[in-house]
Amino acid sequence: DSLSNMCNKMHRVVEQETANYFTELKRFNYTTPTSYLELVKLYVDIWKKQQEKISSNERRYRIGLDKLRETEEIVAKLEGQLTEMQPVLAKAAVDTATLLQQVTADQKDADAQAAVVEVDVAEANKVAASVKIIKDDCQADLDEAMPAYESAVKALATLDKKSVQEMKAFNNPPEMVKFTLEAVCILLDVKPDWGEAKKLLSQMDFMDILKNYDKDNINPKFIKKLDKYYKDPRFLPDEIKKQSSAAMCLCMWVRAMVVYDKVAKSIEPKKAALKEAEDSLAETLSQLSKKKKALQEVLDRVAGLQRTLKNTEQKKADLEAQAVRAQKQLERAGQLIGGLGGEKIRWMESASALGKSLVNLVGDMCLAAGCLAYLGPFTSQFRRKIVKQWLHICQNLKIPCSDFTLLNALAVPVVLRSWQIDGLPADDFSCENGLLTTMGRRWPLMIDPQGQANRWLRNMYASKNLQIIKLTEKDFLRTLENGIRYGAPVLLENIGQELDPSLEPVLLKQVFKRSGQMLLRLGDTDVPYSDEFKFMITTKLANPHYMPEICIKVTVINFTVTMKGLEDQLLVDVIKNERPDLEERKDALVVSIAADSRQLLEIEEQILSMLANASGNILDDEELINALGRSKKTSAAINIRLNEAETTTQEINSTREGYRVVATRGSVIYFVVANLALVDPMYQYSLQYYKKLFVQRLQKTEKKEVLKERLDLLITDVTRSVFMNVCRGLFEKDKLLYAFSIAVNINIASAIVSDKEWQLFLVGPVIDASVVEKKPIPSALSASYGVSDKSWGYVVMLEHEFGSIFGGLCEDIKLKASSWASIFNSDTPHTDKLPGKWEMNLNAFQRLLLIRFLREEKIVFAIRRYVDDTIGQYFTESPPFDLEGAYSDSVCTSPLIFILSPGADPTDYLLQLAESKGKEGSGLRIISLGQGQGPIAERAIEMAQKTGDWVCLQNCHLAVSWLAKLELTVEKMQNEPDTVNSTFRLWLTSMPSQNFPVPVLQNGIKVTNEPPKGLRANLTRTFQDISPEEYESSTKSPIYKKLSFATAFFNALILERRKFGAVGWNIPYDWMNSDLKAAMTQVRMYVEEQALIPWETLNVSVSDITYGGRVTDIWDKRSISSILRKYFNPSLMEEDYKFSEDGLYFAPPPGDLNAMREYIRQLPIEDRPEVFGLHPNASITFQQKESRSLIATIVTCSGGGSSGGKGPDPANDAKVMEIAVKMSERMPKVYDLRAAHPETFKKVGDAVISLGVFLTQELIRFNGLIEVMVATLVQLRRAIKGEVVMSGELEVMYNCFVFQKVPPAWEEAGYPCLKPLASWVEDFLGRIDFMHKWLVMGPRPSYWLSGFFFPQGFMTAVKQTYSRDFKIAVDTLRIGCDLTDKDAKDITHGPVTGAYIYGLYMEGGRFDRDKMRMEDSLPRQLLDIMPCIWLKPVIAADYKPISVYDCPLYKTSIRAGTLSTTGHSTNFVVALPVPSLRSQDHWIRRGCAMLCMNDE
Repeated sequence: DSLSNMCNKMHRVVEQETANYFTELKRFNYTTPTSYLELVKLYVDIWKKQQEKISSNERRYRIGLDKLRETEEIVAKLEGQLTEMQPVLAKAAVDTATLLQQVTADQKDADAQAAVVEVDVAEANKVAASVKIIKDDCQADLDEAMPAYESAVKALATLDKKSVQEMKAFNNPPEMVKFTLEAVCILLDVKPDWGEAKKLLSQMDFMDILKNYDKDNINPKFIKKLDKYYKDPRFLPDEIKKQSSAAMCLCMWVRAMVVYDKVAKSIEPKKAALKEAEDSLAETLSQLSKKKKALQEVLDRVAGLQRTLKNTEQKKADLEAQAVRAQKQLERAGQLIGGLGGEKIRWMESASALGKSLVNLVGDMCLAAGCLAYLGPFTSQFRRKIVKQWLHICQNLKIPCSDFTLLNALAVPVVLRSWQIDGLPADDFSCENGLLTTMGRRWPLMIDPQGQANRWLRNMYASKNLQIIKLTEKDFLRTLENGIRYGAPVLLENIGQELDPSLEPVLLKQVFKRSGQMLLRLGDTDVPYSDEFKFMITTKLANPHYMPEICIKVTVINFTVTMKGLEDQLLVDVIKNERPDLEERKDALVVSIAADSRQLLEIEEQILSMLANASGNILDDEELINALGRSKKTSAAINIRLNEAETTTQEINSTREGYRVVATRGSVIYFVVANLALVDPMYQYSLQYYKKLFVQRLQKTEKKEVLKERLDLLITDVTRSVFMNVCRGLFEKDKLLYAFSIAVNINIASAIVSDKEWQLFLVGPVIDASVVEKKPIPSALSASYGVSDKSWGYVVMLEHEFGSIFGGLCEDIKLKASSWASIFNSDTPHTDKLPGKWEMNLNAFQRLLLIRFLREEKIVFAIRRYVDDTIGQYFTESPPFDLEGAYSDSVCTSPLIFILSPGADPTDYLLQLAESKGKEGSGLRIISLGQGQGPIAERAIEMAQKTGDWVCLQNCHLAVSWLAKLELTVEKMQNEPDTVNSTFRLWLTSMPSQNFPVPVLQNGIKVTNEPPKGLRANLTRTFQDISPEEYESSTKSPIYKKLSFATAFFNALILERRKFGAVGWNIPYDWMNSDLKAAMTQVRMYVEEQALIPWETLNVSVSDITYGGRVTDIWDKRSISSILRKYFNPSLMEEDYKFSEDGLYFAPPPGDLNAMREYIRQLPIEDRPEVFGLHPNASITFQQKESRSLIATIVTCSGGGSSGGKGPDPANDAKVMEIAVKMSERMPKVYDLRAAHPETFKKVGDAVISLGVFLTQELIRFNGLIEVMVATLVQLRRAIKGEVVMSGELEVMYNCFVFQKVPPAWEEAGYPCLKPLASWVEDFLGRIDFMHKWLVMGPRPSYWLSGFFFPQGFMTAVKQTYSRDFKIAVDTLRIGCDLTDKDAKDITHGPVTGAYIYGLYMEGGRFDRDKMRMEDSLPRQLLDIMPCIWLKPVIAADYKPISVYDCPLYKTSIRAGTLSTTGHSTNFVVALPVPSLRSQDHWIRRGCAMLCMNDE
C-alpha cells in the first residue's frame, strides 16, 4: 500500500511541477497514464536487477570472509600437527646418520682412486685447452676477414648485367670508377688501364671470376701494387657509390681481398703450431682412456653402496617433507591472512553496507524508477526540487530509503569516467542524462541544441559501427533495418517536432517471435531483431513541443547545457590554451584513474571469485595463494597511485580554479547569446560556433607575464569579440538589448544585482492605491514643479517595494523638491547628478531602477549609460556594417546569411565585394528563390563547389518547402569539406522566419543589413546611389534637381515617421527603395514631357499610387497626401522655401552632385520632430515607444521574466494570490436587466429605444466578461493552493499577474485596452459602475464613451434616435458635434437631441477651453483631456463646417486595427469636426487624433 501510495504521489508531484515548468521556462512536458505505468514497470525491472547485483556482491564478500575464517581455523590445527611430529623426526635422523657412516667409509676408498684419474684428466684438459686456444686464435683472424669477404660477395650478387653495361659504356669514366677498375685489373693480373678493364667487363664470366677468385693464394706483388689503392681515402664504398653503385660493389670486393690476404698470411705460423699441439693431445687421450676404464670398475662398486644409502635417506626425506609442507601451509596462511587482513575490514564494511542497501532498495529503486520515468525533460534545478519532494514523501510513508541521489543509486564510477572520456560533460546533470539515456526502457529522444549528446554518442559507439540517419534522407529506413538486423546502434539526428509514423514499431519495440526467431515489422518487412540493437534520437530544437503521443513512446531527455556545465567545459578550453601542461596532466590523470579504478575493481572481483571457486584445502593451492599475493601487491601499488593521483588532481584543480573567472564570463555571455533566439528566430548560435570563437580569442589575445593582468585582458577581449561577432547578425533595435543583457547578467552572476532588483526592473512600477494613499503628493511638488500624481505614485511604490535601498526617498523628495524637480522634468535625467546622498548611495543598476520608475521614457538612454558604466563605452556603439570582415571570418563550408529587414537590399554590397574578390560576372550566381527554383539552386551550388564560384540564394523565407534540401546541402558541405573548393561561398538572404533551418543558422555567419536611420542617412544613401551622369542628364536640370531632392526628402521623411508610432502612421508601412526609384522615374518623366509641371498630377501619382499603393488605412492615405503637398508645390522652386521652421532643411540651389552631397553632409544627425510636421512632444512619444519595446524585449529575453529555472518564487505566489483575492472581493455580480429603470428600456411604439438596445448589447458583453473573470480567478486561487492542476491558461494568467499584464482570456472576452493590469481593473470597475447607473437610474446626462465595448454602436444609436424623432433616413445622417467648455460633472441634463459624451483625450494637439479651438500641445503633455462633446446628428449633405479639423477618434493609442469593409480600421470610431484656425494639413502632419482612453 505504501509503495502504491508513493507512486501515486510521485505522479502528482510531477504533474504539479510540469505546470510550474511551463510557467517559469515556457517548456512543455506531459504526464500521462503511460508515464505512471512506465514508473511501475521500471521499478520492477531495476529493483530486480539491483537486488540480484547487490545480493551477489554481498554473497561474494561473505564467501571471502568465510574463507579467511576457515584459514584461521586451519592454522591452529597445523601448529598442533607440527608439535606431534618433532619426536618422530628426531629418531629418523639418528637411523640415517648410522648408515651414512658406513657408506662414507667405503666411499673414501673409491674417492682415492678417482683422485688419481682426475689428475690425469686435468692434464689432458690442459692440453686440449691449449689446442683450443690456438685453434680459436686462427679462427678469430679468419672471422675478421670473412664478413668483409662475404659482404663483397653479396654485393657482387646484386650486380646485374645492366649495371655492368652502364659502367662499360663510359668512354671517359669518372675518376673513382676508373680507379676502382684499375684495382680489379691488378688482382686479375691484367694491365691496369680502362681499355683492359672494359675487356674484363665484357667477359661473360666476369662475375664468376670474381666470386671464385682464389683468395688463399693471392700473388704478393698484387697486394703490394694494391697498397696505394687501399690506403687512398677516396677508395671507400660510400665514396665510390656517389659515382657508381656498380663500382661500389667492385670496390668492396677489392678491399675484401686485401683484408683477407693480410689475415691469411698472419695465421700460417699459427697453423703449424696447431698441428703439433693436436698430435700431442691424441697421445695424452690414449693413455687417459686406459685409466678411466680402471676407475669405472671402482665406481660400480661405490654405486651399490649409494643405493643402500638412498633408500635410507628416502625415509628421512618423507618425514621432513611432511614437516616442510605443514610449515609452508603455515606460511601461506600467514600470506593469506596478512595479505587480505586489510581487506577483511573493508569487506566486512562493504558487506554490511550492501546489507543496508538491500533494506533501502525498496525506496531507493522507487525513486530511481521515478527519475528514469519522469525527470528526463526537466532542467537540473527542477530535477533536484522534484527528487527532494519525493524523498520527503518516501520518508513520511516510512518506506526505507537512503539519502537518495540518482548517481549514488545507479551510477558505476568507472562507467561514468569512460563516458566523460568520450565527451560527456562531467557535471551531475550530464551524468544523470547519461544514466537516463542508457537505463530507460524506452528509446531516448534527446533535446540537444548544443550537440553535446550527439558528440558523446558518436564517440561512445564509434567502435560499434554506429549508423547515423536523418528523416530527410530517402533511405533512412533501410539503414535502420540493417541496424536492427545486425545489432548496430542507430542515431537519428536533427528531428523536428514530429516523427515519421513508420518508426512507431521501433519506438514501441513491437518485437514478436516466429519460428523461434525474434522479428520486428518495419514497413512491410519482418526484420530479424538483434538484442544488440540500440536506437537513439536527437533534436537541435532548443525548446521543442512534443505531443503526448510522442512522449509516451520515448524517453525525452533534456541535454541542454547548464551554466555550470558550460563553465566547466570552457575552463578546459582556457587551461588547454593557458596551461596545456596542466590540462595534459589532468587528462592523463583522468584516464589513469579510470584505468586504475577499473583494474582495482577487476582485481577485487578476481580475488573474491578465486576464493569463492577454491575447492579442498585452500592452503594447498600454491598457485591460488601466489595469485592472491600478486593481486594484493598490484592493488596496493594501484591504491598508492590512486592516492597520489587524487592529491595531484586536487593540486591541479586548485591551480585551474584561478582561471575560472574567464570561463565564468564565457558561460554567462553564451547564455545571453542563446537567449537571443527568444527575440528573433534568426538569432541562432551553436555552442560549437561559440566555443570556436572563444578559443580563437584565447589564442589571439596578447600574452602577459602577470596572471591577473592576463586574466583581465582575456575577460575584456572575450566579452568584446563575442559582442562584435554576434552584433553584426543583430538588427539595430536589438544591439542595445544584447549589450544590456551582457552587462546585467555579468552583474547578476557576480551578485552585484540581486534577483529582487532584477525582478523589480522587469515588472516595473505597479501602483497600489492603498499604499499611495498613505503618502499623498505634496502640493508644492505638483503645483510648482509639475510632477504628476502618477510619477509621485511610482516614487511611493519604489520606496515601498525596495525599502532597504530606497527607504526615505519620498521624504527626501519633499525636502529637496527643487533639486528633484530637475530629475522629473530634465531631458537628461540619466546623466544628471542625483540630489544629496543618492548620487553616492546608489550603484549603477539601482540608479537605472530609479529612472525606470521616475522617467520610463528615458530608459533607453539610462540603459546605455548603465552599459557604459558597467562594461564600457565600446558596448554602447554598434559596430559598422562590415561585409568584408564577415567574409574574412567565413570558410567555404559555412553559409553567410543576410537577415533582411523591410527596405533592405544587400545585393549592391555583395556585388562590390564579389568584384573586389575577383568573382564578378559569372563568378557570382544570384538566384531568387521561388516556385521551381530549388533544383536550379541545387545544381548551381553543386557546380560552384567544384569551380570555387559564389552562389547567392535570395528570399529563402519564400521557399519554405525547399529549406530542408538546403539544410542537407549545407550539412553535406560540412561533413565533406574536402569536396568543396576553398574559394566557394554560399550567400543566403532571408527575412526573419520560424521555418529557416536552425542548423544552417547555427553554423552560418549572420549579417544584418538595414535601411539607414535618420533623414541625413537616408538622403545620403539616395544620392550616393545616383551617378553624376544620371543626375545631370535632364534637359530641365534645375527643375529636376529640385524635384528629385523633394522626392528623396519625402521618401526619407515618411520612412522616418514610422519611429513615432501611431502619431507618425497608424500602420508602419514597408516602403522599399524600389518605390523611391519609381517616384524618381515619374518625376523625370513629367519634367521632361510636360512644358509646365503638373503639380496636382504629380501629387496624386506619387502619394496615392506609387507610395499610396502600400497604404491600407484611409487616414494614413490622408496623411501621405498632406505630407507630399508640402514638397510638391510651386513654392518649391523659390529659393527661400524651407521644409522646416528652423530653416535647416530645404531644396538646395541647383548644382552638381558633389554640392548636393555636401549639403546633405551638413544636415543634423538627430532629427527634431518639427521636421516631420510633428510637435516636439512627439519625441517623448517616440522615447516611450522605444522604451516600452525595449523593456518588453528584455522580459522576453529573460524567459518571460521567469526566475531562470530556480524554482517558483514564494513571493510571487503570495503576490498573485493577493491580487486574485482583492479582485475577487471587488468583482461585481452579473447585470440583472430586470432591475432596469423604466426609462432605460422605454418603448416607443413596439420598439425599445435605440439607446436601450445598445445598452442591452453592452450589458450582455459585460456579463460575459464578468463570468470569465470570476471563473478564472477562482481557478487561479485554487491552482496556487494546489487544489487543482495549473493548466496552460492559468499559467499564462499567473505570469500576467506577476508582470502586470491583462490575461489573454480577459482580453478575448473584453474590449480593446492597453492599460497595465492594475489600471485595467480600475478602468473595468469604473465601466461596471457607469453601466450599472445607466441600467438602474435611467439614461445619463452625459455618456462615458470610453466605457463601452463598441462605441461605434453608441454613435449609431444616437443617429437612430434622431432618425426616429425627426423621421429622417438614418443613412443620410452623420455625427456632427459642438465642443463645450464643461466637464462631465458640470452636465446635469442631457441635450434636446443627440448626446453629451466625455472621457476622450486628444493626442498631437489640445483643445483650448478659453479660445474654444484647437492649439498645439503644451510641453511634455502628451494627451489633453477633452471637455464634454455634444454629439449632434446632422444631414450629411447639408453639413459643411468651416475652420474645423476633421479629427479621427480611436479606441486606443495603437490606432491600427483590422481593416473593415468601410476602409476604416476596427479601432476607428468616428471623425469629429473640431474648431481650429489652422489648416487641416497642420493637424494631419501633427498626427492629431482623439482617443477613448490613455494607456496608463
